[in-house]
Amino acid sequence: MRFSPDDVVFRVCFNLEEVTTAEAALHAWLPLVAELRPRATEFEEASPDGLRRGFVAELLFVSSLTGAGDRQDRLRASVKPLIERLGMDAAKFEVDDEGIGGFVDSKDAEGMPYGAYLIFALIGADPFRRRLIWAVR
Repeated sequence: MRFSPDDVVFRVCFNLEEVTTAEAALHAWLPLVAELRPRATEFEEASPDGLRRGFVAELLFVSSLTGAGDRQDRLRASVKPLIERLGMDAAKFEVDDEGIGGFVDSKDAEGMPYGAYLIFALIGADPFRRRLIWAVR
């Protein structure tokens, strides 16, 4: 997938621990998917050997870079609405050294709308692809 240098690309991780069926998970996430219209979605039952229970999902969202100031200020302005919409604290968004990406972690999905627990954001590229490229180097 290609992105513009003026796009902010988000990867959002969700976990619904109390959900026991794929149908229930889809039903729970459908309003958010309909509202935010992600470019890609992936969901699955959590591994019984993993840290999470129930169902997990990962959604890829794209929005325009907004705000004024340097890249870091514009990134923070761009991610704030999504972070707050998902019930997380925008003040805890940590920007990387380059000022073009960052993340916020709720530490616990319990009690968070839709079970959101982690948001990655990067200007102009998929945050997960960037990490994969770095891992190969």
